[in-house]
Amino acid sequence: MYVGDKTRINVSSSRFSTFIKNGYLYIDKTAFIEHVLQDDSSVLLFTRPRRMGKSLNMDTLATFLDCKQNTGHLFKGLYIESSPEFNKLNQYPVVYLDFVNLDSSSLEGLKISFRDKMLKIIKHTLKPEQLDYSLKEYINYPANDSPSILVSLMEVISECYDKEPILIVDEYDKVIMDTLNHPEGEEIKNFIVNALQSTLKGRTYFEKAILTGVTRTTKESLFSTLNNLEVYDILRESKYDADFSLTEGEMLELVSEDEIADVRKWYNNMRVGKEMLFNIYSVMSYLRNPGRGLIGYWSMTGGGGLLSSLLTDSRADVINQMLLADKQYEHEIILNSQMNMEYLRDVSRCDDASFFTIAVQAGYFSFNPIEPVDDIYEVFIPNMEARRVWARLILDYQYDGVDKGLVNIFKVINNTDLFSKRLTDFTSMVLSYNDFKARDEWVYHVFFLGLVYSLGYECTSNLESGLGRFDIVMKSRKFNAVIEFKVADSSNDAVLQKKADEAIIQIDEKEYWHELRKSPLPIYKIGIACHGKKCLVKTVLH
Repeated sequence: MYVGDKTRINVSSSRFSTFIKNGYLYIDKTAFIEHVLQDDSSVLLFTRPRRMGKSLNMDTLATFLDCKQNTGHLFKGLYIESSPEFNKLNQYPVVYLDFVNLDSSSLEGLKISFRDKMLKIIKHTLKPEQLDYSLKEYINYPANDSPSILVSLMEVISECYDKEPILIVDEYDKVIMDTLNHPEGEEIKNFIVNALQSTLKGRTYFEKAILTGVTRTTKESLFSTLNNLEVYDILRESKYDADFSLTEGEMLELVSEDEIADVRKWYNNMRVGKEMLFNIYSVMSYLRNPGRGLIGYWSMTGGGGLLSSLLTDSRADVINQMLLADKQYEHEIILNSQMNMEYLRDVSRCDDASFFTIAVQAGYFSFNPIEPVDDIYEVFIPNMEARRVWARLILDYQYDGVDKGLVNIFKVINNTDLFSKRLTDFTSMVLSYNDFKARDEWVYHVFFLGLVYSLGYECTSNLESGLGRFDIVMKSRKFNAVIEFKVADSSNDAVLQKKADEAIIQIDEKEYWHELRKSPLPIYKIGIACHGKKCLVKTVLH
């Protein structure tokens, strides 16, 4: 269910009140509040990929519970209004720590930004006369940057309100993940760990603590000593499966029957427990900008740097097989949901289980359970948006990136001779710096698939069309193209030219252009002949 105006979409705010007061489209996720309040556990950790609505859910929870506010009018008509938990509206002091914008450039910057947040929380929750000695000292002495101030604050709030507060920590692991390879990374992690661990273990002064993040790292010292922690990660089925991002039913309220198939292909299959979810950020961005079409909105927000640094040849080969498969390619792997962050510090320490686990947790892969008891899963690329991310990461890894001027080459595709020459020169130049470790055609296929995706074009590979199976079909707003590869037994120009001609003939004879025939856009047939590090391109307007 949703409230607000479907045509008024805000993708930049994570404040619940902003959506309701301004009539923006809001997907009703207030069942999450009921689920949290009915959970018997004291400390709840929710791990979800970025941009799945974690921050909005945390703000919604805080807005509902905070006794310093009167917010009942904001929840009119929403699920929680009819819940038995509605009587807890505005009944708790709330300590809300948002780690998203903490300064991670240095340990000193982290301490300063953490202190600024704590001062604001103290001011919001306590009057000057309610402060004890430790809080007064913290306020009056800027050099006091003790992370244990959080537990002192919780204790004072419990005494002053005669009710233990709710602690909310959003994106607890962001700073830690951002600084894994930082010179002060270990000190930064220890600061975060000390702040949270001192508050969450031992004598607690909170009713509940709710944490969100991307990763589950229970082998880290942060959670290793907690016996009151309940973890709801994406691998575990629970009542929270549909509380973040978008379900199929919610999507059908937002898009037409004509659109849903394409939207599924681009943004669906991000699995959480038993639910296959749509990426809410990408869907909302698409609905806000329908004229731009289906593009990679989530991928534009970054986040793939860690995975890129942990790629190896063997991992790249697996991902290439996923990209080139004519059907969904599933790779069987053990997923270590309790991995140690130390394994992610550099590629030599990261095993395959850790690599694929972090990729699944971050949303770059989805999964199917095989033997969950033994942590065995099948992982796969969930949608077109994730395919583009992987294609770019593999392209950068295997070919040291590509010249951003490539897009200018495709701008002259209507001049088929000039386009063919420029693409031949570009490809031969880039590939000349790399050794081939597989069959020629397969390497070129992977390379061009990455180029097409990196340019933002729609792309399909190894599918049946007409009377056969094409190599690559690409679609843009101005043209469509069919690409066919041929391996030559010599790098001689005449031999390569003959093979390129054969590729064009095969496209015609097998009618690979068949699925493009209804498009009003021009169709280009591109034959690519290759031998070792040399290629020759021939382009013909269909």
